Amino acid sequence: AESEDDYKTRLQEVVQQNPEERLRYHVVAESGPDHNKSFTVEVRLNSNVIGTGTGHSKKIAEQHAAREALVLMGMEKE
Repeated sequence: AESEDDYKTRLQEVVQQNPEERLRYHVVAESGPDHNKSFTVEVRLNSNVIGTGTGHSKKIAEQHAAREALVLMGMEKE
């Protein structure tokens, strides 16, 4: 589905073109009560932070981070 774009997969495909590049996701912040948590995730390419995302689950935050990275790379429209 168009709305369920998998930005993580797309980012992985872009990065895989350079075998020496390493993509990692790190949870850098967690806030809120258990029933309404908010996660902030950074996506790093080697040691550089290339995107940050926030969401109510780690998965969603990772997708937002990957999308931001794709936007920065010019692969995705704002």
